[in-house]
Amino acid sequence: MLKRFALALLVVTIVTAPAYAQSGRVTEEDVARAAEARKDVARGLAEVTVAYDEAADEVFELEGDLSQLSSALADRERDLTATTAEARRIAQSLYMTAGVTQLNLFTATSITEFRLGEGYLERASLEDESTMNRLRVVKEGYLAQQQVLDDALVRQREVTAELDRLAAELLGALQAADDEYRAVAAQWAKQEAARIEAERKAREEEERRRRAATSTTSAPGTTQPPGGTTTTTLTPPPPVNGKTCPVNGAVTFRDTWGAPRSGGRSHKGVDMIAARGTPLVALEDGVVSRIGNGGLGGKTVWLRSDSGHSYYYAHLDGWASGLNEGQRLDVGELLGYVGNTGNAIYTVPHLHFEYHPGGGSAVNPYPLVADLCL
Repeated sequence: MLKRFALALLVVTIVTAPAYAQSGRVTEEDVARAAEARKDVARGLAEVTVAYDEAADEVFELEGDLSQLSSALADRERDLTATTAEARRIAQSLYMTAGVTQLNLFTATSITEFRLGEGYLERASLEDESTMNRLRVVKEGYLAQQQVLDDALVRQREVTAELDRLAAELLGALQAADDEYRAVAAQWAKQEAARIEAERKAREEEERRRRAATSTTSAPGTTQPPGGTTTTTLTPPPPVNGKTCPVNGAVTFRDTWGAPRSGGRSHKGVDMIAARGTPLVALEDGVVSRIGNGGLGGKTVWLRSDSGHSYYYAHLDGWASGLNEGQRLDVGELLGYVGNTGNAIYTVPHLHFEYHPGGGSAVNPYPLVADLCL
């Protein structure tokens, strides 16, 4: 059975009340601490992420097993039908010659029940004994195969339920971490907007007073006071060497490069789990080279960076408003949102991210995003 990590998850999702909660004011240090706390939560989800991936892998394997088991059971059923027809002919002969009226060989629902009727085989003629023995073997094989299939179906239900539980825990923790960070960052943005507005008004008042003082001796000044603008849009952390994490929010992931996928494929990226709607941003300065919608990736974006590398974002819930092919994006600029479109529709929301150095074949992106995001 899969391990349960509810206690570990509870520990990482407990957030100490920030210092600004008492004063009502946020500092840049508070924002930095909140950003680091968000990363701490993601790092603390490592074991839960592993458990989720293991459960997802087992569900994938069980789907293949169930298909093979169902096919094998169908083969045994056809064999049993043919052998039973031959045995019935023998049974009818026995009835005509010996008056046998009960043959639970054909109505048995278990191996034990089936063997109760084996005494009737003694009534068979020597030349028919091989057919009756074959019926016994085929019946036992069919019932055993049916039990294997039933056990696999039970296991599938158990693992699927565990997968759903782990997904809920992961997304709940990530969303809580994002909410905490965004509350701090939004308060900081609000404070900055108020500060800039106050400074603008002070400059206007100073300019008004200056003009009033000189209005009788000179013409009004023509210099316009510098304006101040701000935005409440939360920006990603400052780039490191011109790069930033492609997921602007709480995210967890592990190295699954080369893991088996449906259709005999292997995993050529990293699955970065985050709450649905978490912003996705340009990892580097570059140009949107392609936007796709459909197929395995669902809603996708290809970004060709100024450094010559290509990055593939898949399973998006949607694109940034007005995003177009050929559009230039600065590092950290919004390009879409985390989702599970395409063949990820039955999985937890995540970004399938690929790294193509020089625009060539994909290489393992885990070291790159681990360095930027964790």
